[in-house]
Amino acid sequence: MKNAIRKVIVLISIFLPINIFCQNYFEINLLITDTVVVIKKNTQHVVKINAEIFVQNLQDTLLLYYFNKYIPPAHFVSDFNIDIYKKRSNGLMYIIEDESNHIISPMFVFESYVKAKDEIKSIDSRIYISSKQKIIYKQLDEKEQRVYDLAKHEIYGEKQSLELYPILDYHLGTFSSFYNLPKGEYYLYFVYAYNSAPPTIISDNCKQFENKIFTCNFVSNKVKLIVK
Repeated sequence: MKNAIRKVIVLISIFLPINIFCQNYFEINLLITDTVVVIKKNTQHVVKINAEIFVQNLQDTLLLYYFNKYIPPAHFVSDFNIDIYKKRSNGLMYIIEDESNHIISPMFVFESYVKAKDEIKSIDSRIYISSKQKIIYKQLDEKEQRVYDLAKHEIYGEKQSLELYPILDYHLGTFSSFYNLPKGEYYLYFVYAYNSAPPTIISDNCKQFENKIFTCNFVSNKVKLIVK
């Protein structure tokens, strides 16, 4: 009996560290490479930010879900629940702080429509950014919406350059959020969290990548945001 117990303990001691190691093998670092970001008050509703993503010891492809380069604000994060984003699988979001490092929450409203067809059109639309950094709303079919909402981003090397677009004035479906920032200096940074098993909207041909999905969270560096 004692020998059997000893064998079980040995097996646990062998496999447990491997299991922990595999779950925590990848550490992602997202670095905003712009030192200062400038926006024009009341005229600029989206801003372009250059960034780099680093994954040490990456030997294969790593997948990030809900990692869209057109980024909504983290409207539910505040000074009182700053880590709540870690418990939600909302993917990539951005946060703005004032000079005292207090989180500024965006204002939000629920849209109402006189005509049902206008509401359906809005719900079926998604946000894109033009070459002139203008917000464009495109109506997508059901398949295109699933691909857009899943926003699968593939990391294939230890270092990767990115262009990210925080949307300051966000209208999508029946929900709108926006910042009304006075002129001044602020701080901006990104947060990411994905904690669930692969969502049901993943197509069958993606099942082979289940073990490559990053299911954790990370925070980027902060950069100065100047509102003119």
